[in-house]
Parts: sequence; C-alpha cells; structure tokens
Amino acid sequence: MSTQAYIFINDEEKPSNIPDYETIITKCFTLLPLQSTAWNVSGVRITLPRRCEEDTSDIWVKFGLGITMGEARTQQYVARYLQAHKEPAVRAPQVYVAFTWEKYGFIVSEYVDGQMCSNSDTTLVASAVQALIRIPSPDSTPGPVGGGLIEHPFFVDRVSSIWYESVKELQDHVNGILRVTGRKGRVDFTEEINAHGLILCVSDLKPVNFMKDGGSRVVAIDFGGYSFLPPSFFGFSTRFEGPASFGYRVSTLLSYPPSDQVGPLLSAAGAIVPFGNNSIGYHQEDEGEGAGGLMVTEEVTLSVTVTIY
Repeated sequence: MSTQAYIFINDEEKPSNIPDYETIITKCFTLLPLQSTAWNVSGVRITLPRRCEEDTSDIWVKFGLGITMGEARTQQYVARYLQAHKEPAVRAPQVYVAFTWEKYGFIVSEYVDGQMCSNSDTTLVASAVQALIRIPSPDSTPGPVGGGLIEHPFFVDRVSSIWYESVKELQDHVNGILRVTGRKGRVDFTEEINAHGLILCVSDLKPVNFMKDGGSRVVAIDFGGYSFLPPSFFGFSTRFEGPASFGYRVSTLLSYPPSDQVGPLLSAAGAIVPFGNNSIGYHQEDEGEGAGGLMVTEEVTLSVTVTIY
C-alpha cells in the first residue's frame, strides 16, 4: 500500500549516504525494540556503510507519535546558530532530514558519540544553558521555530492545545484563564519583550537531555521542550522544579532576565489543573496545530511495511 511522507527539512549539505525515507522508517521500527532503554524510548542509532570520507558512519533518528516538525526546526536553527558563532560551551546535533509519515514524526540527525551527563555535571550544563538562552529568536512568534504547539510545564501535560500566532494571543489566553477562574492579577509581557525579546526557554532541564562528546563539550540533544517565549516562562520553569532537582540546581547558576510576571503565570497554571484542559479562558476560533502550518518542502509516495510495537 502506498502512503505519503511529507518532507519539512532536507539539508542540501547532508552526507550523501543518508538512506532513503523508506529505509529510515523500516529501520526505526525494527531497531527500536532492540535499542530502547529506560531513558531512550524514541530514538535509534542507524549504522551506515561509508563510500567516501565525507560520508557518515552513523545517524540518530528520533521518531514517534509526539515528535513534531517544530522540534526539528528548532534543533536545526539552534545547531546552525551555535556552529556559526563558534559557541564553546555547547553544540547541537545537525539535522539532516525531518519528515512525517502516517502519524509519526522523524528527525534524522548527526549521531553524537559520547556519554550522558549526570547529576554531577551541574556546572557544565549550566554553562551550556546560559549560552542557549542567549540565542535570539528568529521572529516574534512564540513557540518552536516556525510555529507549533508549545511544550512547557505551564500547560496541562506540558503541551499547549493552541498554536499561538503572537505574544498578544498567548498573553490574552493567560489573562483569560485568570479571569474565568476568578484569580487575581493579570500578565503583561510588553515590558520584558521590549527589553529582552523572546528567549529560548529550555524547560526540561534533566541530565539525560545533555551529553558530553569526546572533548567533554556539552551537546544539547532533546529539543522537545524548547520554545522561544517571554522571559517570564523561563522563570516559571525554574520555579516549577523542586529545590533538590537537577534543573533547580542548574537554574541557580544562571543569569536570566528577571520578571514580575512569574507570579500570575504560576497562578494561571494552577487554575487550569483541576480542569485538565489547556483551552480554558481561550475564546478565539482557531486553535490546535491546524491554526498555523509549517511549510512542507516536498511530498513523496512510499511503499512501506513495518511492524508497529
């Protein structure tokens, strides 16, 4: 049976031995049961034959039902920015290809040969995160690069239900939550946006989301929890972590824009928990990922047979 794959990223400078889409899909479903661990449930290492010096010996493919093209575009943007600016504290794997097939997302990237960071790497990871939050937003749209649902602990289940087109839309929704639930206070992101713009909010500060390569340089490897947001959202994420957590210890070593909007944000986050619904207080007609749309660069027809575990 023929199915369609929608290509969102196809780097012209990728190694020439990157497999075709059908091979990538088939190998992902074949290898995942063999490679999954307690910390890895959505990625596989694929070893490739090399035909020339420029070819790569391995790739890493993150895939699954919850893998978005917004994550892929954010990783691509961050990796290119860090490389262009020769950032010594952190790098990110280059994205070669990103596409969707059926209900699955696939991010094909550089394989990092190294070891996971541990709880003892607080200082190293803090230096990496400090460099990451200094990366400027490519535009004024909150969320992952190119738009998309936001992964952040403010939201129920850590994922927004709405694709926000502007900071005002996000601000109006937070204030709508506070209003309809009878909470005091309101948010106004104007001042912090004018002073600092949107900052890259690294909202899932866990050791397993960072690696050390052969030169002990930190590599950020999971961009699902990355979005460009008003600075108060980063302040929120640091308070969301318990004082004994790795994320909290990292946050105490960071310098980031202070904000008096964190209090109302925390109040709004608490207000939606009993409802289990992120759309409370939102009154516009367009919501969900269909409200926006990432640009598809190519559409291909595939014939793939896989066993889905």
